Amino acid sequence: MIPTKANLEKLRQEKKKKPKVHQKISNTFIENTISKNNLSTLKTIYYLSSALESFDLSEFKDSKIITLKIDKREMLKFTGLSVDTIIKTTKQMQETSITFHDEKDGIIEGMSLLPRYNFIPNKNIVEIDLYVRIAKMIINVKKNYTPMNVKDLMHIKNKHSLRLLALLCRISNYDEKVAKRKHMDIDELNNFFGTNYKKWSLIELKIIKPIKEELDNNSKLSFVYEANFEKLGRGRPAFRNVTIDVIENSKKTLY
Repeated sequence: MIPTKANLEKLRQEKKKKPKVHQKISNTFIENTISKNNLSTLKTIYYLSSALESFDLSEFKDSKIITLKIDKREMLKFTGLSVDTIIKTTKQMQETSITFHDEKDGIIEGMSLLPRYNFIPNKNIVEIDLYVRIAKMIINVKKNYTPMNVKDLMHIKNKHSLRLLALLCRISNYDEKVAKRKHMDIDELNNFFGTNYKKWSLIELKIIKPIKEELDNNSKLSFVYEANFEKLGRGRPAFRNVTIDVIENSKKTLY
């Protein structure tokens, strides 16, 4: 049977009803700090992931609060952000809460992403308090970008580029026998980038092409892509999905 637009739309709606991986966890770290926040927040988190490298968190309980004393000048240089932007960003982070739901024991625990921050006037020290559990998650954010140097990420200006770059890094670490590629349909693209486009042509114009241009110019990893279409009766072929292949920028070859 030849698929019709009506049949495809029905399948798409059924797919939306399936529970997502993080659906049972309210205000997850990924949703609040990666998917929904702006570029300044992402850069601040990446900087914190580097600052936390000197901490041995293995001996601390997750509920303990640790204090980071950061050189403000180093933070400004690393992130490329202004003082006003960093203050505004840390305030936004403090307003972000994360809820952990232990389904086995029925325990619900809430934590502030950033319980306390202190910018001392006329001094170059910034104090930031973090729960150990959150600090461990921030450290893991950096692991998403292996084999990238986190400092190189500061050259990225588009938050969509950072999101896709994290995916490209994970794909690049697939087993050598596994193809370094990803297929994404319209719904998956919109969910991934936090957008609501109805047509592939708009996603390509507004999201994919700008990301590719930025990663080609600023990243060790980039990608090539191919849109896949399928024939629906006598009408114009409908977009099915896009195939994204990781490439190593210096060689311009598939990873």
